Amino acid sequence: MALLIFGFLFAWLSYKDIKLAIYVVVAFLPSYLIRSSIFNLPFTLLEMMIILVFLSFLIKNKLSWLGEFKNNVFFWPMVAILAIATISLLISPNWLKAAGSWKAYFIEPILFYIVLTATIKSKKQLENVFWALGISATYLSLIAFGQYFSGWNMPESFLKQDGSVDRVVSIFGYPNALGLYLGPIIILFTGFNWWSKSKTIIQALKIAIILVSFITIILAKSEAAIFSVLLVWLLGGIIYKKTRSYFIILAILAVLTLTLIPSVNSYVSEKIWLRDWSGIVRRHIWQETWAMLKDNPVLGAGLAGYQTKIVPYHIGKFEIFLYPHNIILNFWSELGLLGLASFIWLWIKFGLVNLKAYWQNKNNLLNLTLLMVISQMLIQGLADVPYFKNDLSVLFWLIIGIYTINLKITKNVKS
Repeated sequence: MALLIFGFLFAWLSYKDIKLAIYVVVAFLPSYLIRSSIFNLPFTLLEMMIILVFLSFLIKNKLSWLGEFKNNVFFWPMVAILAIATISLLISPNWLKAAGSWKAYFIEPILFYIVLTATIKSKKQLENVFWALGISATYLSLIAFGQYFSGWNMPESFLKQDGSVDRVVSIFGYPNALGLYLGPIIILFTGFNWWSKSKTIIQALKIAIILVSFITIILAKSEAAIFSVLLVWLLGGIIYKKTRSYFIILAILAVLTLTLIPSVNSYVSEKIWLRDWSGIVRRHIWQETWAMLKDNPVLGAGLAGYQTKIVPYHIGKFEIFLYPHNIILNFWSELGLLGLASFIWLWIKFGLVNLKAYWQNKNNLLNLTLLMVISQMLIQGLADVPYFKNDLSVLFWLIIGIYTINLKITKNVKS
């Protein structure tokens, strides 16, 4: 009943002020954790909000947005991804579960992308989208801080033997969910702090969001997130002229630390070369996934089919995970070779257009920021799953959408 009332109120909000409704969706991407059903059809609060926003958008705009959408630089990669995701749904060994993945990871995020890019039209509105993400990072972090000291809502598997908290999870079910969500936002706000100069108190607020989010991924011990954020900070800081000298010094200090302190060198080497338990498990997962994909190279396992298809190849004593924990193997397994190729096409296209914009004008710091964000996602994705999750798939397309919006704003300013 509460969700039904909320649905009516949110539908009214979407119709009256669709921009505010968009900000609410962005601020509450983790709301996919709130689930219910209508006539035995399951849904999440996040997808209810996205569908209501899209319907309101459709009622107001009908199909007037379609022409502009067809001219979108990412239109054909999107078409390819949707077509291949649909084929992967049809061949899945678990059709019902695949249907849920299809709508949650492909249909709804792209619908939201359409609304976002057609509605947000000014720098101020785009900054509001950033602040909405900052709100989500803040409440997730504050909950994690409280959890670290109180043990509230902690799964037993992430507690120490004495009952104290080992790795925080905030409202999620596992720690790496925090790293996967907060990592891109940390990088986005780093660039936001560079390219959008505001009053001192606003700049301080941006830095505070970066700091609390980074402390949270440390408390979650999300190693791939920590490593990817630090690496992208270092590379981005060297590329950005105003911070270059400081980050070159930091890079030299990092190299000296790794060279001169054996314990640090040993720890970093163990993590990079996957010699710890987590790394060993991942290597086993990749070996068995590679064996499965050699027998199913074109179609992969089908959408949501990995856990079923991998069974004959499973060699470890550990559990069978939802995905292979590697961005290439994840997409190959779920969508087959053509699906993987379509996402690579999208990544390359996204990288090239942002690189070109930054190369032509070094003041285009938002383009540098977007390159940093997608790099962080890809680096973390080498050992994790940065897409196949309700909030992460919407976040991914939101990042793609930020480029689209910024391009339109830039063109309007020039004209």
